[in-house]
Amino acid sequence: MSWLSNLFGGGGEDPEAVRQREAERARLANAQALQVQMDYLNQLRSDQQAKEAAEAAKDPTATRQSAMAQLNSLFAPEFQNTALPSSLTDPLEQQVYGEQRGKADDYIKNLLKRGVITDTGYAAAAKNLDEQGSRVRTSLDDISNTLLSAERDKLAGIADRGRGAASALNVGDTFDINPYAGAYNTEIGSFQSSLPDRFKGSITGDLFDTKTLAALAGGAQGAGNQPFDPNALAGTNIPTSETTTDDPFAPLKKKDERTSTVF
Repeated sequence: MSWLSNLFGGGGEDPEAVRQREAERARLANAQALQVQMDYLNQLRSDQQAKEAAEAAKDPTATRQSAMAQLNSLFAPEFQNTALPSSLTDPLEQQVYGEQRGKADDYIKNLLKRGVITDTGYAAAAKNLDEQGSRVRTSLDDISNTLLSAERDKLAGIADRGRGAASALNVGDTFDINPYAGAYNTEIGSFQSSLPDRFKGSITGDLFDTKTLAALAGGAQGAGNQPFDPNALAGTNIPTSETTTDDPFAPLKKKDERTSTVF
């Protein structure tokens, strides 16, 4: 068979069959190329996922977050103020205020008993002490706030140390909250047991000013009352046979001196 017969179909293969075979061959080639491309993309995706998993395994974020959660359960926001409320020192303030006011009251009572002041003067002195009360309470509040603030700062320092340790954790590290919980409990217990002594130790001298009470009481007594006498306050106006009995605050009088003439 010559090439001419092949060309014009004489005794040769059906052209349609040839076309279909070539189309199938092209389809298979395209499918194979597409599969190769898909395999490549899948491999890239798999490699990326493996890389991300490896990076995640090196990231200590989860470890640190777990430690922080433990710390936050113990050291919640404003935990210092909850542990040491301002009311903690109220009984101490009341006790000291009562002691200081009682001492000042005893002072003016003694003035009255000794006759240094009258009932009118005593009332004026007592009123003055009442007026001083707000200043005294403010002074006691200031002492309380100073002590509580310093202790709250110590508690905050314990929490900060714990958070600093938690933030430095690496993958595989473990976090132990017990040292920080123990330090917190120890500090609280120590402060509460020593607070009464520390509070009273912060008070120097008398909070109520009694230096001018005698003069104030004497000035309030007015006409018809016995005036204030410094000698009575000092206890030096004790009556003697040389003192007039009409005025207990009168100064001592000199004895009459008799002279005799010798002839």
